[in-house]
Amino acid sequence: PGSAIKPLVVYTPSFENGYTPDTEVNDHQFEGGPSNADDSYAGYMTLRSAVAYSKNTVAWQILEDLTPSVGLSYLKAMHFSKIVEDDNTLSTALGGLTNGASTVEMASGFATLENDGLFREPTCIIKILDSEGGLVLSNDNAETEIYETNAARMMTNVLESAMEYGTGRRISLEDMPCAGKTGTTNSNKDGWFCGYTHYYTTAVWVGYDIPREMKGLEGATYPGRIWKAFMEEVHQDLEPVEFEMYEENNSEPKAEEIVYTEPPEPEE
Repeated sequence: PGSAIKPLVVYTPSFENGYTPDTEVNDHQFEGGPSNADDSYAGYMTLRSAVAYSKNTVAWQILEDLTPSVGLSYLKAMHFSKIVEDDNTLSTALGGLTNGASTVEMASGFATLENDGLFREPTCIIKILDSEGGLVLSNDNAETEIYETNAARMMTNVLESAMEYGTGRRISLEDMPCAGKTGTTNSNKDGWFCGYTHYYTTAVWVGYDIPREMKGLEGATYPGRIWKAFMEEVHQDLEPVEFEMYEENNSEPKAEEIVYTEPPEPEE
């Protein structure tokens, strides 16, 4: 999933473990670390800007503090089915998962952010009736808390910034508040755009079944354009709805004071 995974495995977990959108981290090259996609480094910058411009070095450092096992625990709690032991590395911060993720899994993860951190098992079934209208099966849409409410709202607010002036700025919806994240893998083999409004969450992947380079493929090109065209269509005649704002944290701890927690174990 490339950088589209960062909100789920790096940033929202960090927001419930002491970081805030205003926390500053040094965007710089360092031994054993990744490069940024545009090979530019901004020095100290807020996490808000790091997400908006998809800075790989910042995500890597945050997950190093958080640890890959903690970050991955959130994906497992949301039933990402392809996680393996080899994913327990820092490359997970950049979406370097061994077996990747499905569009349904990514959509359900981003929907969890919009839903104040509450996960709902994705399904295409609302209910099933028999020939006489009797109820055969009903989807009760049970919810599991994955992220703390305030952390999820922080992430949404930051992803709004990504749509306003960051990597998603050219594909923002005209009148509807939206939040989203691009993702591009090495050699332009996979392009992702995952985003949401108050009404809908949509994840788009573009690539080849057998991975190979696609000219011009980035998260904000083909996937982003598909996302924008679809979302504008399904939001016709819907009233704009703002996202809920997060509560400010005025007592941000120092890095050495942060204690990390894991989400609940996924249900069998």
